[in-house]
Amino acid sequence: MSAIAVASMPDWPAGMTRDLALAYTGVAEAQLREWERRGLVRFCPRGPRGAAIAARKSLDDALSTLFSSAALDESAIEFD
Repeated sequence: MSAIAVASMPDWPAGMTRDLALAYTGVAEAQLREWERRGLVRFCPRGPRGAAIAARKSLDDALSTLFSSAALDESAIEFD
């Protein structure tokens, strides 16, 4: 993954390459692949020179799912 200067992007684009999607979401590459496997995020060859891009909305929805399921998992933890 190449380094992306987040400060240089005041607004995130509606369609993002894999590197940009990873920077935007902050998740691990394995998590992004899991979202793809589950059909939550889909990369389509629509970017410059055929680069695969994913919709920002699908990334936002996948993050929401991640945090809602994480909240459910955390509520099941019991401490003595």
